[in-house]
Amino acid sequence: MGRIRSRAAMAASIICFALLGPAANAAQEAKKLAGTWGLVSNVATDASGKKEEAYGPTPKGQAIFTSNGRYSIFISKPDLPKFAANNRVKGTADENKAVIGGLIAHVGSYTVDEKDKSFTLKVEAASFPNWNGTSQRRPFSVSGNELKWNTPQASAGGSNDLVWKRIK
Repeated sequence: MGRIRSRAAMAASIICFALLGPAANAAQEAKKLAGTWGLVSNVATDASGKKEEAYGPTPKGQAIFTSNGRYSIFISKPDLPKFAANNRVKGTADENKAVIGGLIAHVGSYTVDEKDKSFTLKVEAASFPNWNGTSQRRPFSVSGNELKWNTPQASAGGSNDLVWKRIK
C-alpha cells in the first residue's frame, strides 16, 4: 500500500510541475524584473538607422518595478537648465522646451509575458501625454544585475535601446 501511495504522490507532483511550470517561469521573470534600476544608457535609432545617445552620454534615470505589478520610470538629461524665475510655472519658452525635450517620466501598472520575454506597461500618467491610457510592450532581458529593453515606438520617434543596472 505504501508503494502505491508513493507512486501516486510522485505522479501528482509530476502533473503539478507540468501544469504549473509555465506559471512558475512567468513568476520568475517578473521576479527578476522587480526592483529598482539605475539608467546606464539610452540609445535612440531613427527611421534612417542613425543612432545617438538620446539623453547624452551620462543620462540620469530610475525605473522601479514593484512585485505587485506597479511601475515608475524617470529619465533625464543630466544638464537640464534651471529656471531663472525659480518657479516651474514661470519658465520661459526656451526653458520649458529644453526641459520637456530633456526628460520622460511615466507611471502605471505592468505585466510580464514569459512566452515572448516582454513586459507590457499600462501607462496611467506620463510627461508625454500622448502615452496616457496606452499599453506598451517592451521586449526585455535580465542577466545578473543588468536589465535591457527596447522601446519600439519612442516618444521622440524611432526606437530606443535601454540598459539599466540594479540598485541595491
